[in-house]
Amino acid sequence: MRLSGQFEQGLSSLRSLSDALASTSRIPARQVTPSASSPFHTSSTCHVFAQRTPRQRKAAKLKKQRNQDTQELKRRLFEASKPDPILGHQLNAKGESLWKECELAGLLLDRDVVWGIKEDRRGNLVPISELEDLPESVKAAREEERLQAEREGGPLRLNFGLTLSDRKTLFGHLPTIVAEDNVLNAHALQLSRGDSGALKAAEEDLERMEEAEKVKSDTLSRILDLRNASAKGIQVENIRRIIDHFGNRGPRLPRDTGSVEVQAAVLTYRIRSLLFHLNDGHRKDHSNRRSMSNLVQQRAKLLKYLFKKDQNRFEAILPRVGLEARAVLGEVIVPGMPKVRRA
Repeated sequence: MRLSGQFEQGLSSLRSLSDALASTSRIPARQVTPSASSPFHTSSTCHVFAQRTPRQRKAAKLKKQRNQDTQELKRRLFEASKPDPILGHQLNAKGESLWKECELAGLLLDRDVVWGIKEDRRGNLVPISELEDLPESVKAAREEERLQAEREGGPLRLNFGLTLSDRKTLFGHLPTIVAEDNVLNAHALQLSRGDSGALKAAEEDLERMEEAEKVKSDTLSRILDLRNASAKGIQVENIRRIIDHFGNRGPRLPRDTGSVEVQAAVLTYRIRSLLFHLNDGHRKDHSNRRSMSNLVQQRAKLLKYLFKKDQNRFEAILPRVGLEARAVLGEVIVPGMPKVRRA
């Protein structure tokens, strides 16, 4: 009886344990939404978009289209305002005014203007005016040159790098000194004796000598006139003017002929000269076109160096030589030989 009671007690404990295990296995699992299980899941976003009304979807498409049109308009405006990589400014009235009003354009001498004639389409030589299509500041400077030449003597522009002091020496002091020296040498003995007739003869000889020296001065003026120079001689004169102007650091300091400003101005002048040559009936001159492309890249490299070194000097030199920042910063692509449309 005692064993049977213990057996029944153990059997009841096993039943209670099995019931407890069954109750725990029947606990329902917690349902987790897909959006909560993964932070990068897109099911909830797609569900929200699917819940939009047709009117909302149409408004979203219209907004997207407006944004795309705005970006396209900005891109077109940016490309339209892009400066020419060779000239360094835009090919419109604003760009042309930037070049005409810069300091470099006021210094340079055009060979047709220097020679005073120009060949038209028929091959005829026609005279041209020097002061046409020039800013007021440049006209004032050219008028000052003309008045100075009339006051000191000699041609309007001197060749071979002669300066204002050379003009004064050659056409102001030299004729008078030579005439007086010749007269004194011829009548020195008579004048030393105090002969009145010798004094009158010396005065007559002085007038005759001055007339002869005036003829010599006119001949020298024609020889030294820049109008008799070739295109290469005019180019040398333009480079000399650029160095004198952009290399001037003050009255007490020597000219800095190797500064970035001087080099940028000289490169810009040489680039424009080659471009004028290529557009003047020499479209297939591949050698000069290649040289022009190299000069454009050299100018961009030089100004990029100045931009990294001193941005104030970079911003100051650009308007002086008629350039825009976009023409030298970033990638500079020089176009090749333009194609001619056949009729």
